[in-house]
Amino acid sequence: MRYLIPLTIAIAAGSATASNPTLGGPMSHLLVTVFNNEVFLSFESPSMSTVTMQDNDGTFTAGASVLNNTGYNAQFGWLANGFISIPPSSGIFVRHLAGSPHLSVHEETSFQPILGTDGSSDVWQWDGTMTHNWYSTETHGEHAVRYEVFVGDTLGNPLAGFTSSTIDLHFEYGPDLSGRIGVRNGGTVAAPPTPTPGTLACLLTGMGFITKRRR
Repeated sequence: MRYLIPLTIAIAAGSATASNPTLGGPMSHLLVTVFNNEVFLSFESPSMSTVTMQDNDGTFTAGASVLNNTGYNAQFGWLANGFISIPPSSGIFVRHLAGSPHLSVHEETSFQPILGTDGSSDVWQWDGTMTHNWYSTETHGEHAVRYEVFVGDTLGNPLAGFTSSTIDLHFEYGPDLSGRIGVRNGGTVAAPPTPTPGTLACLLTGMGFITKRRR
């Protein structure tokens, strides 16, 4: 199986309309390379490992309505770093390892919850094209998430003989002024403090993810 770098993307980084949310800024590509049975991950622009979430007025329609009244962003995009050759009946998968509890992820085109959001699987199959999933939160402050990317079989099980890799994504959504989160359609509820990237890094270290790789 081979993956190609796509040349276009349907969503732009300009102003959002009632039915068309936007990326929130310039694209920040997460480059995926598979070489000698090992996955390598890198930021195309290392300075863009942290992005800022944008507000919206709650007027998105259809599937995009899951982003209504949240801070959201889709600058991070998975992108093949050249050709990727993997065995037949296999694919590239992303697994959620750890992250901020109030961060949601929805698939780029369907807006379906993925990567542990709303009870979805922690594992999501990437199709090899440039893909900018939607990240959102109702909680102001700093957020972060860690993903593992691996080569797997049709059921999403890691293939023996391949080495995975991990990457951390960071988000900022204004200052955490009150420690409370808004609830859609009214009211607020108390929420635990959102871990900062530094706190999350310590948490991840304690969980053994800093150097974790899967074979």
